[in-house]
This record gives sequence, C-alpha cells and structure tokens, in this order.
Amino acid sequence: MIRFLTSNPLAKAIVGLTRFLSAKFESIFQSSDKQALTFKLLTGCLVFGLGILFFKTLQDYNDSGLALREEGTPGDLEALPSIFPVFWQGVGVFLALISFCFSLWLREKTSADGRKSIILVSLWVAAFAALASWLPADILDTKEAISGKALAGETPSIAAYLGGLILISSLILSIPVAAMLYFRLDLMDRYTINSFLSPFIFCLFSMVAIFIVGDITDNGNIFAGMELSRVLWFYVVQLPYLVVFVVPIVVLLAGLFALSKLSKSNELISMIGAGRSVIRILMPLFLTGFYTSLICLAFKYEWAPSAIGYKEAIVETAKREAWAKKHGRRVRQDAWARRGWMHPNEVDRRTWFVGRVPYVLSDDMAEVVIWQLDEEGYPDKIWKANRARWKANNDPPLWQLEKATLYDYDENHIPRISQHKLLEIDDWSETPWKVLSSSQDPEYLGMAGLTMYLNANADRDRTSLAPFRTNRWYIFAEPLTCLVMILVAAPLGIVYSRRGVMGGVTGAIIIFAFMYLMRGTVIALGHIDRLSPFLAAWSTNFVIAAIGVVLLWFRGQNREIPKLRNILAAPFRKRKMVRDSHSVEIGA
Repeated sequence: MIRFLTSNPLAKAIVGLTRFLSAKFESIFQSSDKQALTFKLLTGCLVFGLGILFFKTLQDYNDSGLALREEGTPGDLEALPSIFPVFWQGVGVFLALISFCFSLWLREKTSADGRKSIILVSLWVAAFAALASWLPADILDTKEAISGKALAGETPSIAAYLGGLILISSLILSIPVAAMLYFRLDLMDRYTINSFLSPFIFCLFSMVAIFIVGDITDNGNIFAGMELSRVLWFYVVQLPYLVVFVVPIVVLLAGLFALSKLSKSNELISMIGAGRSVIRILMPLFLTGFYTSLICLAFKYEWAPSAIGYKEAIVETAKREAWAKKHGRRVRQDAWARRGWMHPNEVDRRTWFVGRVPYVLSDDMAEVVIWQLDEEGYPDKIWKANRARWKANNDPPLWQLEKATLYDYDENHIPRISQHKLLEIDDWSETPWKVLSSSQDPEYLGMAGLTMYLNANADRDRTSLAPFRTNRWYIFAEPLTCLVMILVAAPLGIVYSRRGVMGGVTGAIIIFAFMYLMRGTVIALGHIDRLSPFLAAWSTNFVIAAIGVVLLWFRGQNREIPKLRNILAAPFRKRKMVRDSHSVEIGA
C-alpha cells in the first residue's frame, strides 16, 4: 500500500493536495487576523449551506423520478420535476467555492488595497452564487403566478410576485455594494459604523438564540418524536420572522451602546472638535438603520408572515403525528393551517366542509364532505372523501376525490351508496381558492397573498377587509421601525455632561415600551375598521420618529434633553407661579 502511494502519480497528487489543504487550513485557524478569519468562515458557511441545499434538491429530484418510473405510466414522466433548479444550484455551489478560494488569499501581510480587492471580488462572486441558487428555483416555483395562472385557481397579482423577486435580488446584490460604499468612507465614518456593528451582531445572535431556546423549551414535548432534520428546518424557516421581530430592539440597544461608548471616551467630543456636526457624525448610523430596514422589508414582504403560518401548521401536524403514534396509526406528514372550514356555494347549491385546511391552498384537502342539494332543498348527492385534490393542469381542470363514498339519492330521498378509490369530477365551478380563501388569516399572508385576497373579495364589506388592508400597509411600516429606533437611540445615547448614560437608557426603554403599546392599539383599531388602514400601520412610526427628531434637535444644538419629570411638572410650576403672583398683588 505504501509503495502504491509513493509510485502512483494520481495517489501522489491526492496526497500532495491533502497536505496543501491541511497546511492551508492550519495557517487559517492559527492566524491572528480575526477579521480575515471571520470572513473566511462566512464564505465557508455559504459553501456549506448552498451545498446542503443543492444535495437536498438533487435528492428530491431523484426520488420524484424514481417514484414516477416505478408507479406511473410513461405519460406520467412528463410530471418529472424540472432539472433547472438542480443545475443552477450546482452553479451556485461552484461560485461559492470560488468565493471561498478568493477569501483564502486574505493574510496578515496583505496590503490594505489588496484586502479591499480580495473582499470585494469574493463578495461579488458570493452574491452571484446566492442569486444563482435562489432566483431560478423561485422563478420556477412562481412561473404560473407570474404568467397570470395559479395552482389553486386564484388570479395572482403579477406585480406583487415580481416585486418580491426584485426585492430579494436587490438585497443579495446590495451586500457587495454596501461593502464598496464602506471602503469609500473616511476613517471616522468607518469607526462609527464599526462601533455600532459589534454590539449589533452580538445582540442579534443573543436574542435569536434566547428565542429559539425558549421555543424549544415550550415545544420540546412536541418535537420529541420528530426527526432532527425537520426540527432544524423548522427553525431555519422561522429565522425571517425572528429577524423582523428582534431587529428593532437590537438596533436601539446597539445604537445606545455605541454612542454612549463614544461619549464616555470623549471620542464624540473630539469628532465635534474636528469640525463635524452631530448630524454629520450620526449620518453613517442613519444609513445603517435604513439598510437594516431594507433587510427587514425583504423578510417581511413574504417570508416572515409565511413563517408564522408555517410554524402553526407544523406544530399542529406534530401534535397529530404524536397522537397517531400513540394509538398505533400512521398519518401523512402534511402541514395543516387549521381544522374545520365550511364554504357554501349558493349558486350551485353545494356546501363544502373541509376537515383539515392545507397550509398551501393548492395541496390536498383532507376529510372533505360535499353536499349537493336539489331545487327543493333536499340532498341530491353527498360525497365523503379522505382527500380532495384539484388538478389545475388538466383540460378542463377537475377534482379528484380519493377513497370517496358517494351517496346518490333517488326521488324518494333514499341513498344508493357506492365506494370509489378515485373519483374524478370536472363539472364543479369551485376551485381551492374559492373554497378556502376566506379561511386565510391576514397575519400569515405576505404581499402577494394579501393583494390577491383583496382583489378577489373587493365586493365584501369594509369591516371584513380591514385586517387585510391594514396588514398590507403594515408590511412596509414595520421594517421602517429600525430607522425610527436609530432616530431615538442617537440623541439618547449621546451624553455631554458627567452624568451617566442610565438616563438615556431609561428614556429609550420607556419610548420603546410606548411604541409597542401604541402599535398594538392602533393595529387593533385598524383591524376592526375604527381607524384607516394607512394610519393604523404608520401612525406609530410617525409619532416615535417625531419624538426622535425633537430629541435630536436638542443634541444638535448642544443642549441637554429635558427630563421627563421636569416636563410633567412644568404645568404645575406655571400654576404655582400664577398663584404666587396673585398673592403678591393682593399683599401689595
């Protein structure tokens, strides 16, 4: 064996490559350049994540093809999933490897200009890698919606779907653009941003970790029987919602910490002495707040609302699986949005009862009962099925009832019962969207879902549509909270006097609590149509931003912010002065 390794050219090349990579990785992890090490780890994590996604998609493609070849007919092979996502995700993994290889050139002895060039090239290649892995697959998933068709029978909003694709693509490409702008900043601006980013990253990861640990503690009994991969995927899907939820408070805390540190070390005074105004010093933080708002908007547009609904569906499915396992039964691993929904079709005299509503409306319904009444209101036919499936691609589209029981009533209202393994019906006017759209919760819908719902139900009363209209505005309003929090943190974190920063921290906590209290109140008023949807979504941002601007004006004028107790006591002092003046006049 040793002789083979020393004589075979291929074996010698493999051994040499292994030694080279081992030495390279050893030098990487022994490096004292922490920034370079962090960047290499991030690019390595990108390769790892895209690689897992690629192999998962490839496995799903192979499993689908194998199932069709074993169980289907040759005509069914047309339903084989497209290899388009597999190809482009493979391209994404290859580009991510190139990005990682570029990052390996970062060394302690690399010049400043060389480091910038390496980082920018690596970031641009990584951005295109992420874009290649995500965009083609997402376009394929939504091609029916983009072309004006939908699997559930709805009329999709093409603008909403295209807006989501453009927004996510812009966010991915904005990362190298932001790096280019960062390198063009002067030393003072970069120092301000670095002072903010360190506590921001620490607080973000800490709060997300605390939230996940708490959620695992609450749902540990539910996840006990689930596979580890499903549990991990469950929390990966929750990340967009968690980011949108915690980033505003993280921005507030990071801004307070960074500016209080600059004030305490007199660095802020030195910057002002160098000729910069307070607004100019804070400008990099305002841009950072705007960029975090852009990130939250990309998540809130579709992913974060869907994550809430997905969480509820998975928890419900896990409970059902635990019950089935306890009683020795087997169930399908489907995600259910809710239990029990009834839809009356008065025109065709049909009534639908859906025992389990799917999370994705185009998926199978379960435990379905359909009543067909005659002109006199008596039952004409009743269908009971374990599953109801809508085949939108058939011409014409049809319903498939799996394991169905048909009750066909004669003129004496006596049913004839027949069993069907698969029953196909092509003369019903209902689609999954018509049957289930009114069961949708506005909290679980993104921009596309809210727009489709409002367009399809425009004839309903204002009170019924108020929650959907309010949430559509709120999709844009909530992410801007990050920028509003910077406006609050900036003046409260700056301290000119010798007193500590606890006064500013206390004020920030009070304003933050007031913001959440006001937001919950006005959103609830918008949902019951007591307040216009626009004001319900945006009024909290307007009020808190106005408070931040006023506080910032005091700091810009080098003045101390008035204390809350002095503001509250001012009317009483004024009344006392008036009474004292009257007493002096009477005495005189």
